[in-house]
Amino acid sequence: MFAWIRNRTLVSMAALLWGLALAGTAAAQARVEEKINIAVTGDITALDAEARTITIKSTNDEGISYQVDGSATIMQGATKLELGDLKEGWNVAVNGHRTGETRLLTFIKVVKAP
Repeated sequence: MFAWIRNRTLVSMAALLWGLALAGTAAAQARVEEKINIAVTGDITALDAEARTITIKSTNDEGISYQVDGSATIMQGATKLELGDLKEGWNVAVNGHRTGETRLLTFIKVVKAP
């Protein structure tokens, strides 16, 4: 009877080790780069609506350039705007994500327009 229990335990341990080995090969697959969220508030210092880029100077930096997604939502109060409607000097709050070196904005809200 003890031999049966010992054999069953050995079979269970072998199955566990096999499962771990398979899991190890799954982990060896190429990693997909994760998106890092962006949330910034600052002043627009440069804008190129044709190239869909915007540079925003926040209190933490001297100005960072962002790519604006073609389907980005741009709001001023309850009014939806186009990228070309924005002006340098306006204060905006933006959201988006970063993948590698690309900073892509998907939402822009005008906080203050002088």
